[in-house]
Order: sequence, then C-alpha cells, then structure tokens
Amino acid sequence: MKNLLSLLVLLILMTGCAQKQKPLDPNKPVYVTVKTSMGDVTVVLYDDTPLHKDNFIKLCQENTYDGVLFHRIVKDFVVQGGDPKSKEREEGVRYGSYSGGYTVPAEILPHYFNKRGVLLDAKKGDDTNPERASAGTQFCFMQGKVMTDEELNAAEVRINDIRRNWLYHKIKKELIEANASLAEEANAELLETEVSVKLMDTLEDLGPYVIPEDRREVYRTIGGAPHLDGSVTIFGEVVEGLDVVEKMSLVETEGAEHFNWPKEPVWVISTKVFQK
Repeated sequence: MKNLLSLLVLLILMTGCAQKQKPLDPNKPVYVTVKTSMGDVTVVLYDDTPLHKDNFIKLCQENTYDGVLFHRIVKDFVVQGGDPKSKEREEGVRYGSYSGGYTVPAEILPHYFNKRGVLLDAKKGDDTNPERASAGTQFCFMQGKVMTDEELNAAEVRINDIRRNWLYHKIKKELIEANASLAEEANAELLETEVSVKLMDTLEDLGPYVIPEDRREVYRTIGGAPHLDGSVTIFGEVVEGLDVVEKMSLVETEGAEHFNWPKEPVWVISTKVFQK
C-alpha cells in the first residue's frame, strides 16, 4: 500500500511537471503572471525580442523568481527585481548585484519606447557594458511619470548625452579590438584622438535625437521615462495589474537614488507562463 501511494504521488508530480513544460504555441502570444506580495502583475512578452522572451519564460518555468525580492524601487521610475540571491534574505545584506552569472545580448528595437507599463531589462552602464547586454535574471516594470513638454525637452538633451557617452565607449572598445597597441599607456593620447574624430563623424551622420510627437503625446498623457529610449531592451508590457506596479512604486525606501531599497520586503511569490 505504501509503495502504491508513493507511486501515485510520483505520477501526480510527473503530470504537474509535464503540464508546466507543455510546449508553447509559437503562433499565440505568451503571457506571464507575476504574483507578488502586493498583488498580481500580468505581462505579454514581445515576439520580436526572442532572446529576452525565451530567457524570461525559462526563468519563470524553472521557478527562478519564486521568493526573489524587488530590491530597487524608485518612485516615478521603475520597480526592479530578479537577483536570485535575494531569496536568502540575510539580515543586513543589500541585494541586487547578482544576475545569475550571465547576460543576454541586447535587443534594442526603435519601435519600442519607455512608456508606463513596459517590461524592460536591467544592465550595467555603458562605460563597462558598451554592448548594452542585459543582466541575465533581472527585470524592471516601468512606472515612470506623466511629463510636461519642458521635461520632455530636458529628456531629449539627456538622451543625446547618453547616446554620446555610449558611442564614445563603443568606439573606444572597437578601436582597441582592432589594434591592441592603442590600449598601451604610451598611446593614450593617440587613442583619444582617434576616438574623438570617429565620434564626431558618427554624431554628425546621426544628427540629434528628437522624441517623435506621437511618443511625446504618450509621455504627456500616460507617462514613462523617455531618457532611457534607445538604450535599454524592452521585451514586454503589463496588460493587467498596472495598479499593483503603482502601489509598489509608493513603498518607503532607503539608500541613495541608485539603490532605493524598500524598507519592508516586496517580493515575487510565484510566476505562471500561459497562453490564451
């Protein structure tokens, strides 16, 4: 009888796993419900960012996010989580520096922008990550804010500054990869000269970035964070539970603006991948 019960339990577990790993229909949208300690947030994943889509699906199906903290919450900006080590909840430890030990190649597409409710990557800065690869397990819900034209003009300036800085580091890396001797201290001045010339030529060819009017209208009415446009991978958007994201964005935090650790834990309870 005991062996029979054990066999039944095993069959139930196997059946559950089989259902969980049921192949997804490539012709249907994929949704993920992220059950959090403050409510459920459901996102639809974009098909044209397949590397990020597949990575997120895999992590959710493997229960990687169960128990993970939202370690960084910035009001009027983002709710960020995905550090697997945050499950440990060790007293006094500030989580957020671990991303599973890998990155996902950037899939930055021009038709996506940082309106309120998008699902986007987290990544290291352009000075150390000019490829703009995404931090493997980490993700953000965009909360953002409604902006005035004056604020959008300032965001436009910031976008161009960010692009200039990124191109500087990208060009510098490419030149060194093409000629390793440029990395030598004796050639520092030559390297800077070559970077500057190529940077100016590139910026002249590109021209200044201008936020399109249709996007300005979204930022004026729905909100978001336009200064990130063109520099992060956006791979989905919230379809249900944006009010939960708003609620999470209002929790009390501590630490410098770059960190913004919630004073009281906010975490992922579980995730569910599904299709309609």
